[in-house]
Amino acid sequence: MSAQKDKKTPRRILSVGSASVDIKAFSYQEDVQNAYREGTIDLVAGGVARGMARNLRQLGFEVAIASVVGQDIFGEFIRKDLAGAGINTELLRTSKTSSTALFSVMASRGGSSSCVYANGILQEITVDKEFTDFIEREKIDAFVIDSNVSQGVLERLYTLKAAEGDRPIFTFQNATSPDIAKKSLPWAPLVDLFAANEFEAQAILGREAFPDEATADAFRGLGYRNSIITFGERGVLVALGDKTWIEPAYRPAVIVDTIGAGDAFAAGFLFGYLGGKPEKTCIRYGLASARETIATRDTVCSFLTAEYLEGIHLADSAQPGENP
Repeated sequence: MSAQKDKKTPRRILSVGSASVDIKAFSYQEDVQNAYREGTIDLVAGGVARGMARNLRQLGFEVAIASVVGQDIFGEFIRKDLAGAGINTELLRTSKTSSTALFSVMASRGGSSSCVYANGILQEITVDKEFTDFIEREKIDAFVIDSNVSQGVLERLYTLKAAEGDRPIFTFQNATSPDIAKKSLPWAPLVDLFAANEFEAQAILGREAFPDEATADAFRGLGYRNSIITFGERGVLVALGDKTWIEPAYRPAVIVDTIGAGDAFAAGFLFGYLGGKPEKTCIRYGLASARETIATRDTVCSFLTAEYLEGIHLADSAQPGENP
């Protein structure tokens, strides 16, 4: 049965939230306190809203982004990245006082990653008349929401959702990080699809989350009708209505960088879900998208397209029982 039976398929998406530059440092040398280590440092375009927008645009959707960048080289970098991808940036505003959001992650062989972010500029995202006029003019019928936005922006977005008329608005929200994962709870019944990783799920539930029916039921109890929770190597938990799937992860030949994998899974899943594909197909699309993303240093896999996902799905279907 189709996951979107009897529903209009949204095709014009507005991604709202973070557009940042990620500074990724990695050393193969062991992490020793106060030591200098040789390694690599990469600057890549990042941010949840930007990543979702790029992934969904590559998968064939018409996509716009609502975010804020600074009057600096990082802001120019983000604008060039989005323009090159064919994403509408009319609502990508420029702050006169704040710097572009930055996300820094440092990792070493055999050690855990350390992350620092500076995204105060995102508090300047507003849902004003220009924003609502854009939604009407561009016939936006889906919101992809990054929890980095302010509580006031969330309230305005879900007010627009609740007041939907002839053009229903599909809402997807990403928990984004454990410290802000609970922000969507007041509007849980209005979230059409919610996504979190295991650590964000734990922050929401107040206990450890597992890929099992009990966790799915706990999210239903909070008001989330449909949710996807990724568990890294342990796979993914998908709960749609009263149905639950627990699927193993697709393992790549090599893991280069896991940042962006959750966004990629969500985008691949949405590609199938909004296209009315069967639930298992949606999950396969999501797993394949995540697998390809963690095999690259970029936050978005450059060759992730609709044709690529459909080709992988056909190959998987021809070999039942195998998990690439």
